Amino acid sequence: MSWVKRFLVWIAACLMLGSTATASVSVSPVVIEGVEAEVGQVFEVLCHNGGEEAVAVDLSLALFDQDDTGRVVLLEDAEAIAKAARYLNVITQGLSLEAMEQGVIQVELMRDDFDSLYAVLFVKPRQEGVQARLAVLFLLSTVGSGVQADMAISTLVKPREALTLTVENKGISHSPWEGELHFFDASDHLSEKRQVTSGLVLPGRSRGLQVSLPPWVHRVEVRTAR
Repeated sequence: MSWVKRFLVWIAACLMLGSTATASVSVSPVVIEGVEAEVGQVFEVLCHNGGEEAVAVDLSLALFDQDDTGRVVLLEDAEAIAKAARYLNVITQGLSLEAMEQGVIQVELMRDDFDSLYAVLFVKPRQEGVQARLAVLFLLSTVGSGVQADMAISTLVKPREALTLTVENKGISHSPWEGELHFFDASDHLSEKRQVTSGLVLPGRSRGLQVSLPPWVHRVEVRTAR
């Protein structure tokens, strides 16, 4: 499974807030990644009403970050909301969908004086009962996709238990860390290779990764994929 697919699964788990109440409303995609982002670029999100009644949808912007486990942290304070509004403009206003109707939400990039921007578009159906919302994440970067990530790796090995990796992104754009573990036995013979990835790491952030070790492992080498 690619890191993009893993990230989508992670987003679905973290951000489908109140999924029961929003069962009739869905959005696609839930993650929009843009490299070499430019002023005037317009991103589109499909919003579908799968219910039997018409529904009005409210749209709003904020920012997001991640904690040291890689989970999304929503930033909805006044400063974060104001920053999101400086860079992104929700063109679509007053969205209302009839039963089984699909609409398009358009979001325009207003400025590109940043290396990276991590914003969230909230899609909140006006429904009675539990108040709930969906979220679409924007991972935007003004640098090209060919820019090499600057990752720092620290390790902690507990023999015959687990290897703990801490991945720190020292670059200017988001990226996963991908590498290979070499397991050596008591005779220092390379007995197994294992591919690993950290999942997405935002710039200036770090996240941990733990890998269980076979009981026969006496030494581990960590190699970054090129």
